[in-house]
Amino acid sequence: MLRKMSTLFELFGFVLLVIETLVGMVGNGFIAIVNCIDWFRSRKLSPADRILSLLGLFRFAFLAVLIQAEIINLFFMDAVLMPNRNIASDSLWLFLNTASLWFAAWLSVLYCVKIANFSQPLFLQMKQRFPGLVPWLLLGAVVFSAITTTVAITGSKNVSKCNIYESDLSNNNDSAINTSNSCVLPILLHIFPNLFPFAIFLFSSILLLTSLWRHKNLLRNSARDVSTEVHLNAIKALASFSVLYVSNVFVEILSIVLFWMGINDNWVHLIVFNVIAAYSSGHAVSLIFMSPKLKQESIKILHQLKC
Repeated sequence: MLRKMSTLFELFGFVLLVIETLVGMVGNGFIAIVNCIDWFRSRKLSPADRILSLLGLFRFAFLAVLIQAEIINLFFMDAVLMPNRNIASDSLWLFLNTASLWFAAWLSVLYCVKIANFSQPLFLQMKQRFPGLVPWLLLGAVVFSAITTTVAITGSKNVSKCNIYESDLSNNNDSAINTSNSCVLPILLHIFPNLFPFAIFLFSSILLLTSLWRHKNLLRNSARDVSTEVHLNAIKALASFSVLYVSNVFVEILSIVLFWMGINDNWVHLIVFNVIAAYSSGHAVSLIFMSPKLKQESIKILHQLKC
């Protein structure tokens, strides 16, 4: 049944979400298309371009699922109560989101081993071997995401006591306690898989930021202003993406906890979805401007559109 948005906040949040989603889909689609064309021409892709291609494709699909879910939640309330649609939507959401988090984590590790400068033997070995492991790591991320999604959805279906709608209508304190306890397993199944790529991303980002900051100080002491400015811009870009990544993971965990607690209002959906969309679109734009190839292609397209 079609229903109207009840507040001005919902309207503003929905319009903002549409803009962020369009920017993210265009940016991630552009990254994937440019790398696919490059692969078609040269029959080879660098490890970074392989990660970027899959990251762009999965984020494009994830943003499509996100905006569809919000449209159904705001305008078609009856569809939200359909269990089959919810299972399909949750499965796609978990799979695409978990895989995207893994791809972003491996991209951060790749940048770390390529750019960072440490003398530890283990790091030097990683620097040599990691680029060759990228195809297997990407395949492992897809398989891991598929397995954890299947386990999470199956576990959520099998927990019969965890019924949000029944617990909201019930005034029995014992029933509420049982519902809360039985929801711990689904919460862990939805949250736990995302903690692995989050830890890998955080560790590699800290290493890379530390190396860049040390190198920037050395260049400043040598009075190499141009190189210092380049490193400072890289630090700013990486730090901003780290903030987006951490915010995205935190908000997703918070949204899962609030959902299983029965807090499922429209304003919660809008805030969560806007933060997630801002992360995907903001990172895509920063990747385009940080990559010389992508930046050059984007300038060509803008010039053609202007002409």
